[in-house]
Amino acid sequence: MTALLCSREKLLGPSEGWSLAPIAEWLLTEGQRAHSAEALVAGLTERLLILGLPLDRLRVSVETLHPQLIAWSVSWFKETGTSLFLAPHSIGLRPDFKGSPIEHIRAGGAEIRYRPALGLLEHNQPNFFDDLVQEQISDYIALPMVFSNGTRNFVSFGSRAAEGFSDADLAKLRALVLFLTPLFETLELRFLSKTLLETYVGPRTADKVLAGSIKRGDSEVIQAAIWYSDLRNFTGLTESLPAAKLIELLNEYCEHVAAAASPRGGEILQFIGDAILIVFAADGENSLRIAANNAVDAAIDAFNGLAVVNHRRQRRQEPPIRFGVGLHVGTVTHGNIGSPSRLAFNVVGGAVNRAARLEAQTKDFDTPLLFSSDLAALLSQPSRKLGDVPMRGLAGLHTVHTLEPPIEI
Repeated sequence: MTALLCSREKLLGPSEGWSLAPIAEWLLTEGQRAHSAEALVAGLTERLLILGLPLDRLRVSVETLHPQLIAWSVSWFKETGTSLFLAPHSIGLRPDFKGSPIEHIRAGGAEIRYRPALGLLEHNQPNFFDDLVQEQISDYIALPMVFSNGTRNFVSFGSRAAEGFSDADLAKLRALVLFLTPLFETLELRFLSKTLLETYVGPRTADKVLAGSIKRGDSEVIQAAIWYSDLRNFTGLTESLPAAKLIELLNEYCEHVAAAASPRGGEILQFIGDAILIVFAADGENSLRIAANNAVDAAIDAFNGLAVVNHRRQRRQEPPIRFGVGLHVGTVTHGNIGSPSRLAFNVVGGAVNRAARLEAQTKDFDTPLLFSSDLAALLSQPSRKLGDVPMRGLAGLHTVHTLEPPIEI
C-alpha cells in the first residue's frame, strides 16, 4: 500500500490542496483531441484556475524542424488569453534570448525558480526577470519538457499571488509536465508534418496529402492559370559562376518569384532546374478569370521588382537575373504520379505544355512575358497580339499576346 501511495504521489503530486487527477483525466481524454496547441493551453489554464491554482501566466516553447523557424511557442496571460509565436532561426542572436531560461533548459539545464520574496533568483541573467517584475509576477518556475527523441523543450508557470506557489503546487506542476509532454510532442509532429509538406510540395498539395490523397493515381481535374518561367542564359551562368554563387542566384530568383505569386494564390508546384511551374487554381464560377488576372499581376510584380534586385546584384558585381514567363489557362489534372515507392504531385495536360512553349517564345519575341489568347480574353487590362507562331510538339499556329504597354526590363 505504501508503494502504491508513493507511486500515486509521484504521478499526481501530494494529496493536499487542489487535485491534479481531473486535469490528468481531461488531458488523456478531451485534451488529446485538441486541434491546436493554443486550444490545449486554453483548456488547461481554464481548468487549473477553476481548481484553485494561483496562475497568471503560462508559456510552452517547442523546438521544430523548419527552414525558417527554430521553435513555436504558446503563451497564456490571465488578462489576454493565448497567443502563438513562431520563432525564426535568428532569435538565437537576440540579446534577450542569450542566457534566457529557454536557452538554459534547451542546453540541458535544470528547472529555474524565481521568487524574489524568498531571495530565489536561480538564473544567471537578471535582465530576463525585468519582464516578470513589470508583470508583478511574484513566483515563477520554468521546467524542462523532454520529448521521446531527446529534444528538450520548455514550459513555465507564473503567479502574482503574494504567497506564490506552495510546495504542493510545485510538485503538481512538475507532475503535470509528465502528462503534457506526449500531447505537445503529438502537436509538434502534426505541425512538423504540415510545415514540411507545405515547404516541399506547397500548401494546396499538402492539404490533399494530409487529407489522404497518398495513393499513386489519386488525382483531380482542375481549372487553372499556369505559369512557366525559365532563367535566361542559365547554361552560361552554370559555366561561369562558382557553385555557391549559382545556388545563391537560383535561390534569389525563386524567392523573388514566390514573393510575387504566393500572395495571389499561386502555388509553386515544381522547381525544375532553373524553371518554375506555378498553378493558380480556379475554384468557382468566376475564379478562372480571377486566377488569370492574379497570374498576370504576379508577373508584373516580379518583373517590376527585378530592377531593385538587379541593382543590388550590380553593386556586388554579380550577373543580373533575367527570366521569361509563359502563361496559359485551361484544364489540367492535378495528381499523384510516380513509382510505387517514390511519388510526387504534378499537373499534366495541354495547358502545361502551352505555358512552357509560350515561355520559350519569349526569347524569339525579346519580351519577358507572353500569354495565350485564352488567357488574354480573361484579362481586365489591355493586351496586344504579337503574332501567330508554330510551337514545338503542338499542331498548327498559336497566337501569342503580351501586355499593352509591354513590360520593360
